[in-house]
Amino acid sequence: MEPTGGKQGSRETAERRSFLRWIGGGLLGLLALFFGSMVTERRHRLRSEQQPVRVPLNLPQGVTFHEKVIIYREGDRYETLSGRCSHLGCIVDRKQGEKLICPCHGSMYSFEGKVLNGPATRNLVRLRHRIDKKEKRLIIEPPA
Repeated sequence: MEPTGGKQGSRETAERRSFLRWIGGGLLGLLALFFGSMVTERRHRLRSEQQPVRVPLNLPQGVTFHEKVIIYREGDRYETLSGRCSHLGCIVDRKQGEKLICPCHGSMYSFEGKVLNGPATRNLVRLRHRIDKKEKRLIIEPPA
């Protein structure tokens, strides 16, 4: 007489372990694929943000949005800000009255980039810019 769980039990245990390894390996593979694509996307995004943005000088007065940059023009004075929200990195691309609005979680900023209402706690990043009079363009440098 065989003890309970003899060869039949050990075969079931081996099959169960094999199945769990297969499931675990599949889940790890999916996680690696997911996080790998996030890293690649972030690396590409950072690389693309390292190029200067060039816009014509004849911008309208007030706020305009260009790629991932916010430009506030008042007369001949320009204020240039990164459009990336300091909360989770969404692109701020809306204005409402005298406020810039993040579409993701509703953070509000002044036209100078100061936080007016959270969840963001840090101001928008100011970007250096220069005027190329020959090309008649505003050249905005990427963040340092």
